[in-house]
Amino acid sequence: MNKKGKQARTDSIILPRRLREGLYEADVLLTEDKPQQALELLQELDQKFPRQPDLLGLMVNACLDVGDQHGYLLAIYKLHELTPNKAEVKLGLAGAYLANGCLALALQTFRQYLKRWPNDERVGEIQKTIQQLEKGLTEFLSEIGFSLDEGLGFASKHEELRLDMEQGNYNRCQQLAKFLFQQRPNFVPVLNNLSLIEWLDGNLPGAIELSHKVLETEPDNVHALSNLTRFLFMQGRRDEAIVFAKRLKESNASAADRWLKKAEGLSFIGDHDGVLSIIEQAKHAKEQDTLTGMMWHLCAVAEYRNGDLSKARKYWQKSAQASPNLTLAITNLEELKKPLYERVCPQAFPLDSWISRKTIEAMASEVERASRQKVDHVFRERVNTFFDDHPELIQFVPEALSSGDVKCREMALQLADMSAHPKILLSLKEFVLGQNGPDALRLEGSQILSRYNIFHSGEMIRLWLKESWTEIMMIGFQISRDAEPSTLKPSTLRLMEKAINALHAKNAPEAEVHLRKALEIQGDDPGLLNNLAMALQMQGKQAESDSIADQIPARFPDYFFGQVITVRKALNTKQLEKAKITLDKMMTKPELHVTEFSALCACQIDFFLADEKPEGAISWYKMWEQGYPDDTNREKYQTTITMIKALSKLTKGFSGRRNKEKTTN
Repeated sequence: MNKKGKQARTDSIILPRRLREGLYEADVLLTEDKPQQALELLQELDQKFPRQPDLLGLMVNACLDVGDQHGYLLAIYKLHELTPNKAEVKLGLAGAYLANGCLALALQTFRQYLKRWPNDERVGEIQKTIQQLEKGLTEFLSEIGFSLDEGLGFASKHEELRLDMEQGNYNRCQQLAKFLFQQRPNFVPVLNNLSLIEWLDGNLPGAIELSHKVLETEPDNVHALSNLTRFLFMQGRRDEAIVFAKRLKESNASAADRWLKKAEGLSFIGDHDGVLSIIEQAKHAKEQDTLTGMMWHLCAVAEYRNGDLSKARKYWQKSAQASPNLTLAITNLEELKKPLYERVCPQAFPLDSWISRKTIEAMASEVERASRQKVDHVFRERVNTFFDDHPELIQFVPEALSSGDVKCREMALQLADMSAHPKILLSLKEFVLGQNGPDALRLEGSQILSRYNIFHSGEMIRLWLKESWTEIMMIGFQISRDAEPSTLKPSTLRLMEKAINALHAKNAPEAEVHLRKALEIQGDDPGLLNNLAMALQMQGKQAESDSIADQIPARFPDYFFGQVITVRKALNTKQLEKAKITLDKMMTKPELHVTEFSALCACQIDFFLADEKPEGAISWYKMWEQGYPDDTNREKYQTTITMIKALSKLTKGFSGRRNKEKTTN
């Protein structure tokens, strides 16, 4: 349909304010020749306000302006459902069917148009189109044993099936497929579509079974070989997938979109050279002009993976030109502008190419039921059982981290954190310790691995950051500014608050009075005793302070600041092994208050200095800066850390000079 046949706005009705404002804004964008922006706005509105004729009319126009014929078909199809008696809508739908290869539906709709508007000025042109469609369909239908009159309904329903699949109308798909299968049990395109329907409906084993059935009839069927390669790989059956991928590459069978279907299967298993060889095959068949935007996108992904960024950029530009509405190509071109360590590239596939909507819905339902369990390990056992029954979720994680779009990569981390499935955590570990993907994603993955003790808290790990190997320390705890719920009585708590305020004001005698009163009311409490020891120390009453402090670790072994006392005593007496044992215990606490984190960092720095490992002290100081930047307790270590860094640089400088001298000599 040309621009003269654009859809006009339907009659005004009372609409929600947000919809009215959005339609006005989209109309302005179209007037200003900004159809892509208008289309994005309209798609967002369509999610919130479905089945709105005004909105769909503008969406039809926007799709025409950006050259998105497929989007145009989907929009005018919905509009036709609401306004079937509008001439321009009916004719536009017929043209959309024709442009998208739905020849039977196009013929039916053109015939309906002439029957309804026989005196239209375009009758002659439409009749010529009908004659051409009748000729082509007669040839096609005769191949499967139908005359035109007998087979037109069959062919139309087959095309409807494709459209319903794209829109997620799976119940309707099943009904259509059943009808078609009864008419022609060996009609291979129906079996291929049924295979895809089974996958979209969350039944991957059923999809695999139907693909095998197609190959029993047509061993070189491109669609079945491509689907089977992809489905087997999704199940983690890589070796089997490779066998069918080899047959896919060797197949010379004709098929609709055969080059794209070949590229899809090969791209999924990472056969990048195989994907790129399809360009030459298309050239040899003199069909290079038929390559779609998605095909060029997959070729760009292959070149990027092979390290040729120049060709990858060229192919993504071709993809964007061929399919202006293909966001993957545009997104990858934008990512290429970023430094490598920030680049989320390649983004080869979106989430719905890997995991069906039904599978995601089933997973969400199972997670919701499992979340009612009060014990973490019971929750994870139930979730992991679901994952084991749906291996595509496990296989998805490494592929998403490597080649998924942003949503895929986010979901991969969520699946790892939620399930702690051993296979998923292993895949995440391989990714984190590798060199692919943005630094931020690998750092976030390392934190998840620390939470599940794949990396131990306090362990030094070599990560590829800013294009060089860097040692960073893992932490398995979270830092909180929220104090833990107090076990003190209300009257004791008030005295404790007064004592803390007095200590901050350096009024130790007043603090001592409040703390002793609190101990009389509360009885022994490690927090009260620890603060009393501090108040006594500030007054120079060292012996009494030490006596109280020495009792705390033995009487309250799980009290964090009691453990700090143990570490301090061990360091003072050069018992580094004893200090490390207590420090390791302190690191196992899942959440630290900022005051606990501050004390831990100070202890760790002093431990590494005592152990003559300045790199460890520097790492803990950096962590302290990041985790609690406004902590004044860090100031007393600032000079020491600065000197260590300076000496380190100086040592490296001398070492480099000596090496250079040795080389020149």
